[in-house]
Amino acid sequence: MRHLPQRPPAWLREPLSAFFTARGPHLAAMIAYFALMSLVPLVFLSLSLLGLAGQVRASSFLVTELEHAFPGSSIKSIVKVVNTVHNNAAVLGVVGGLGLLWSSLSLFSALESAFNVVWGLPNRSFLRGKARALALLAISLVTLFVALLVGSLGVEAIRRFAPGALGSQPVAYFLSILGSTGGVLAFLLASYRTLTNTRLTWREVMPGAVAATVLLEATFQVLPVYLRLSTDVVALQVLGGPVVLLVWLYVMSNVIVLGAELNRWLKAA
Repeated sequence: MRHLPQRPPAWLREPLSAFFTARGPHLAAMIAYFALMSLVPLVFLSLSLLGLAGQVRASSFLVTELEHAFPGSSIKSIVKVVNTVHNNAAVLGVVGGLGLLWSSLSLFSALESAFNVVWGLPNRSFLRGKARALALLAISLVTLFVALLVGSLGVEAIRRFAPGALGSQPVAYFLSILGSTGGVLAFLLASYRTLTNTRLTWREVMPGAVAATVLLEATFQVLPVYLRLSTDVVALQVLGGPVVLLVWLYVMSNVIVLGAELNRWLKAA
């Protein structure tokens, strides 16, 4: 007797179906575009915060971690632009700084719109939405600062008490994975709970945040393969690093929207 292939379980099939019904790929494209536009001001604000605190080593660590998650050549180009802006901060002035701050909010506004489409909710008023985005931006920057500070202190402690440990590839790899996983999970938890225009508990946003974190960490490990394949695509070579970065951001944005869809399905189930 011929056995028919089993259907995927409901917890996988139904969120995926709802993801495409809600035009998840279109929402991911919107998030990827605004994420690309926000990267320069976000990196500028992060490096400026670390520079004011005198954490030069943490700034280098931040760039290294960004290169682990994104195409390295693209991040180097962005950091070069950021350094140029930073060196001309006096010319930039307060108005230019506020402009960069405003531009950095675009990513959070795009995330808010995407989550509300997934949940079938209207967006908040303009001022309330921007206030939420600004609050989440501030929390993200402070969390990033604390995480990098703790990380740099931890690395210094390992160098002092176990000088050979950081030379071990498995230990360095484990620390990198642990740090990025914690940062991604915290960001997704805060985004799902804060930006969605409905009252959600931490428990209700946990499943989607965990699933999206696992998938995002998996994509980070595939990044070297993607970079090798992208070198064989003539169009990507001609258009350069920003397009390679945009495609990568689009992949990650799909994962983030899928996590929001999983949360919505579990709450409705």
